[in-house]
Amino acid sequence: MTRLLSAQGLIQAVLRRTNLLMAGKRVAIVGDAPPGLATRLRDMGAHPGSSIEEADLVFGDGLQPRALKPGAVIVGSIRCDILGMTEVRQDVHCINLGADGAEVYLVSVPC
Repeated sequence: MTRLLSAQGLIQAVLRRTNLLMAGKRVAIVGDAPPGLATRLRDMGAHPGSSIEEADLVFGDGLQPRALKPGAVIVGSIRCDILGMTEVRQDVHCINLGADGAEVYLVSVPC
């Protein structure tokens, strides 16, 4: 996770790229995150503190996409090269997890 963005800047970058609403989202924060990220997310109606297996939105680096639930959004980087990765919007990639059609999304944020 980049340390150059503030918590608010990171959230705004995600909102601009995905058009998501934070209200009601279960969020996992893994590893190094900007100070105040959980507080800002909570203020927007999200529920930080979820495990990565049940989270709708995951902030962190080095994650394994197969550990996430289908439809989850990763903000950060992933651990391996994925052959089934396609760009669906600028800075948003869809990762196909297998034959059952399950997908997760990767959002790239500026450094």
